[in-house]
Amino acid sequence: MSVVKLSEGLYEVRWREEGRQKTKRIHGGYDLARKILRKKLSTRDENRHLDVKKEINYRMSELIDRYWTHYGSRKASADREKSIVEGIRSELGRMFVREVDGVAVQRWYENLTAIRGLADNTAVRHFNVMHHMMEKATTIWSKETGLDRNPADLVEVRRPDDSRERYLSEDELRRLMKALDERMYRKGTKDLNQTNLRMRLIVLIAVSTGMRSAEIHRLRWSDVMYSEGLLAVRAKLKKGKVRYVPMPSELAAEVRRYPAVIDEDRIFPPNRGDKSGRQRLEGSFDDLLVRARIQNFWFHDLRHTFASWYMMNGGDLYELAKILGHSNIKMTERYAKLGREHITKTSTTAKVIWSLMKKKPEQEEGDQQHVA
Repeated sequence: MSVVKLSEGLYEVRWREEGRQKTKRIHGGYDLARKILRKKLSTRDENRHLDVKKEINYRMSELIDRYWTHYGSRKASADREKSIVEGIRSELGRMFVREVDGVAVQRWYENLTAIRGLADNTAVRHFNVMHHMMEKATTIWSKETGLDRNPADLVEVRRPDDSRERYLSEDELRRLMKALDERMYRKGTKDLNQTNLRMRLIVLIAVSTGMRSAEIHRLRWSDVMYSEGLLAVRAKLKKGKVRYVPMPSELAAEVRRYPAVIDEDRIFPPNRGDKSGRQRLEGSFDDLLVRARIQNFWFHDLRHTFASWYMMNGGDLYELAKILGHSNIKMTERYAKLGREHITKTSTTAKVIWSLMKKKPEQEEGDQQHVA
């Protein structure tokens, strides 16, 4: 960075910009050349030169398309995430990314509950997508977007208590099964009710394996391993990994009698005419809960039910983490206390050990002679 006198009344200012040497000849005095150099340096440092100005005119709609292509469409929750990114597009899509500051994100987030009427936990899921997208905009795509920090970091999020521990009691499990059995056939006939049969198997898989709804809906017949008593879970896991969940013989029998759709490898293909591709059980599942007289219960609580009963029957926490597909054991530790609470009920092993330790020597000799 310098001012070089070439001749009387002619100077050359030199500076570096974008890794290159820049020069400009100035006709006038030395003070004028210095002033122009300072202006060039100021323009460079504040990213107001022509190339950057073009780059930062990057709209949110472009960012949304890019995010969806590289990240959103590849997630296991892609069906749900599609509606979230389209919601962001409808409200912020026409803005430049550089205009979406903390205030704009805060306003968008508050509208989720205040105007759209979403529940707090649903609003948090929407916010997580926004945060992920803006994080990419400020890191790997920062040159195009002009952002250097995530505006979503400035927003205070009302995160609901995620430690929900609702699971079905022994009596509720019996009532659930009874309600499923009652609607297996069409009323007054021996014909299977296909809608309820579909829901029946989905519910039984969830409560028997702890699989998520999205994982169940993506199951294929090729994932059913009858001989090994396992189900393979391949629902868009990271790095193409596959995990396996145990399939008890009772569940295997239910799967065997479920009718397959011709030319369709998926066990639960989307209903015809469903353009969104998102598969839900909300209506029929709510009806099932009413018939079973079960209150304050969500479909995801079937996963909690499996995990809770697994631990209450002496299950291993680390094995449970593998079955549930938890990447962090901390996510599974919420069930650990259930194992502690039911230790007194599952202390059979300890009782056997104590009975052996209390045996008298002569009693052991008698037992040996009896065996001989």
